[in-house]
Amino acid sequence: MLDEVGYGQLSAGRATGLFAAAFGSRGFDLERVGEASVALVAPGTIRDLNSRFRGKDRETDVLSFEVDGPYGEMVGEVVICPECAEMGVEELVVHGALHLAGMDHGEDFDESEMSRIQQAVMEETRG
Repeated sequence: MLDEVGYGQLSAGRATGLFAAAFGSRGFDLERVGEASVALVAPGTIRDLNSRFRGKDRETDVLSFEVDGPYGEMVGEVVICPECAEMGVEELVVHGALHLAGMDHGEDFDESEMSRIQQAVMEETRG
């Protein structure tokens, strides 16, 4: 995990647990799932990434980048801007992980299956 902005409220262990819960909820064999990373970045960094990779010249809260896929050596990376977060950073980890697990929510996240699964994972992982 990389915390470029000094957020300090998300440990690598917690991020790993959230990823595992998200992938487990989708039926993936957790013994075979590759590595994933989380980067917490500043608004300018996420804006640059959003512009370069999605053609959207604006800040966003989370981006997911698949590398090798779920059973590859490196699943992918979730990039989060805590300052831009519309939901909690932990929830954005789950959101990004679900994207890497193949889910999408279309234009209406609140009414999507992904939203329901994300909420279930968050409830399951609350201490």
